Amino acid sequence: MDKCDKLAKYYGVTIDSLVHQDNKVDDIKIAPAPIGKHLWGTVTIGSKGQIVIPKAARETFKLNEGDRLVVLGDDAEGIALVKVDVFEQRVQEALKLSRQMTNE
Repeated sequence: MDKCDKLAKYYGVTIDSLVHQDNKVDDIKIAPAPIGKHLWGTVTIGSKGQIVIPKAARETFKLNEGDRLVVLGDDAEGIALVKVDVFEQRVQEALKLSRQMTNE
């Protein structure tokens, strides 16, 4: 167990994911994701652009029916979804820091 713990810490993964490596995308086995990182597989875009967020992702990020998300994009990095309240909080923090820097 001690060696498994050291290996997990070295690779930045959980012991469980190290021992029970059953992560797959389609039929391809992949290495465990680092702690705090997730790969839930693939989704298909519907005819109106809709996607279904995997259940495990919804549970991890406490996403519920009716929650609003901000869709962000970066040409090099891709698309990100952020809860509206988290996005608004970050914008307010950035504005506050901006004002502090202007007043200095």
